[in-house]
Amino acid sequence: MALPTAAGDNLAGDPAHDQTTWTTKGLAIVGLCFAINMADGVDVTILSFIAPRLQRDWDIGAATMGNLFSAGLIGMAIGGMLIAPMADRLGRRAVILAALVLMSVGMFASSFASSVTMLFAMRIVVGSGIGTVLAAMAALAAESAPPERRNLAVGVVQAGYPFAAVFTGLIVAQLLPVYGWQAMLFGAAVLTVALFPAAMFVLPKDRPQTATADADKAGKLGELFGPDLRARTLALWSAVFFGLMVLYFIVSWIPKLSIAAGLSETNGIYAGALYNLGAFVGTMSMSFLALRVPLGRLVPTMLVLAGVAMLVFGSVTLPVWLTLLVAFIIGVLLQGGYNGVWPIAAGAYPARLRATGIGWAIGVGRGGAVIGPMLGGYMMAAQAPLSLLFLAYCGPLAICAVAAFLVERNKVLPSSNN
Repeated sequence: MALPTAAGDNLAGDPAHDQTTWTTKGLAIVGLCFAINMADGVDVTILSFIAPRLQRDWDIGAATMGNLFSAGLIGMAIGGMLIAPMADRLGRRAVILAALVLMSVGMFASSFASSVTMLFAMRIVVGSGIGTVLAAMAALAAESAPPERRNLAVGVVQAGYPFAAVFTGLIVAQLLPVYGWQAMLFGAAVLTVALFPAAMFVLPKDRPQTATADADKAGKLGELFGPDLRARTLALWSAVFFGLMVLYFIVSWIPKLSIAAGLSETNGIYAGALYNLGAFVGTMSMSFLALRVPLGRLVPTMLVLAGVAMLVFGSVTLPVWLTLLVAFIIGVLLQGGYNGVWPIAAGAYPARLRATGIGWAIGVGRGGAVIGPMLGGYMMAAQAPLSLLFLAYCGPLAICAVAAFLVERNKVLPSSNN
């Protein structure tokens, strides 16, 4: 169903509105968003790579570690629901810069944390920045690309996260035994700070959207539940909620799960790195396949196959090399498929509501992201078998696949996606 084009929809901050080909500025913006998403990948996944060492140093159990994983996700909900919608009023640039400051401060403070409580609080700060920037970047990337390349642009930006996570895992595997987990967090903070000058230079100076009555309404939750948007909003929230529930269970616990499957600590970290390499390959593949295959078919297919791979990982005893290969395949299918939800989301709303719509989807979805690692932690603390662990997450994955199909079926057409 296409939305009617309203006066005021053609707003500043949608540089691709009248473009049929890529511009240099558009490419630079998408490249910057890719780099910022790389910083997100480092800031989020580094905790999973240092988790076994952190648990040993502080003598904390799986349930407490699961709570620490969820702290960042709580912050992402705060950022996505409360801060990101401001991008529709104040502009993408101001909100993204503010998010980078939150991420930097939180990561620096995390490296000096001396208690679980302090680390929990700082992970919330980091997460609030990440949740904000994820929504604003998806909107900005879509608006910086030619209309027929918006799915590709948003998908490529999403690939920055697993791309960085691969190298994070490889670096942590080598340096963690020498320098400790605090140094790993400090290094991640330095990388985040380094992006701020680039963002200042590249991000367009968009103006607040206050020129028309329609623009004045941008960012209001009520519009997401109007007659034309209600069904796709509910379906999108379901896709993100259940998808993140599964995704963050895997992202948070893959090194620990691999150790439980018989790998050493170092090989467990490598399994996490290989998962993220697969996530990068899968996300890039999804982005280019989306030019030819409708996302409504591509995303559910990848997610269903991801469920099969998860069951194999948790139920079949495998040699080390095959365990690592299956971890890679899970990354290709699960994160590649799930990241296809964001191009779908970018096409679900007109430009004046895009950051708000995506921000609220991220915020609601973080509920699933919080539940995912926490539930996994409690099940592992209860010594549930790996086969039951992975089976428990196949149901939410199936719901995500169906919901993504429903959003795509009712997406906003490119001609009215302004």
